[in-house]
Amino acid sequence: MADVAREAGVSASTVSRVFNLPETVRADTRQRVLAVARRLDFTPNRAASSLARGRTRTLGLLVPDVVNPYYAEIIKAVQHRARAKDHALFLADTGDDPADGFELAQAMADQTDGLLLAGPRMTDDMLRELAQAGPAALIGARLPEADSAYAELTTGMRHAVRHLAALGHTRIVYVNGTRTARTAGHRRPVQEACDEHGVELVEQLGPFDLTFDNGVAAADLVPTSGATAVIAHNEMVAHGVACGLARQGRSVPRDFSLVTVDDTFMARTIHPALTALHIPLDVMGARGVDLLLRRIADPDGETRHAALPTSLVVRGSTARLSP
Repeated sequence: MADVAREAGVSASTVSRVFNLPETVRADTRQRVLAVARRLDFTPNRAASSLARGRTRTLGLLVPDVVNPYYAEIIKAVQHRARAKDHALFLADTGDDPADGFELAQAMADQTDGLLLAGPRMTDDMLRELAQAGPAALIGARLPEADSAYAELTTGMRHAVRHLAALGHTRIVYVNGTRTARTAGHRRPVQEACDEHGVELVEQLGPFDLTFDNGVAAADLVPTSGATAVIAHNEMVAHGVACGLARQGRSVPRDFSLVTVDDTFMARTIHPALTALHIPLDVMGARGVDLLLRRIADPDGETRHAALPTSLVVRGSTARLSP
């Protein structure tokens, strides 16, 4: 490193920052250092550098359910982004118990440079304590005191309800899957969208756990609600609703239009394919990594929030209301 610094006319600390915190070095200086490093065939010793800074170059990712396709896509995006930033990833499944998740997060914080908490089931106070104790960022959730990358659902839900209203649906039922979540989930955006478009939200079924079987159970209640369209909390619940209606001799979209949220691959693995409120999970996961790395580099910096836009993808599960 000393040879590179001497040849490039900079300090050894500047060379170190070029390889570890390149965004903190002026572009022309960075390019000059990199050119000298290539000419001298210099490769930084990552392990030694990490030890010198007291860092592990590892990040911890905690999710409540690794088999849920929503979290599987986030895991993939986070791993890809972390690897691109020369960091390894530790993964843990917290389950739905807030205390268990908090204990696991505390243990992982001692072994990593920072924590990524995706869809956390912990209370706000628990999340605040984790954010105050060390670098942490939320994915798919928002807390004023913590760096957060999350989906902006309000606009997308307006598009979904407007789509159903344009098809002639005036009564909608929402299958709520937030029994194990720490927030009200999609309930408020659904209600606000219905109010805006003059659509009656006749009932909010649940809350249920986010499973296929609970979607099937919810389907038994849909016909009695008087609704002609259903918005499901996620695709596992939506699959269950569609299957439950089929068991009753009813079909989607002939008898009920069906909209889901998330838009993972599961939205396309059922016939008809599901009209879905698309959440950019790949972008959300990558943005969470970026927020965490910035927090690690600048522990006292301002709190940042990345609200990502959502959009409606229309497929075969919604249709005009039959006369």
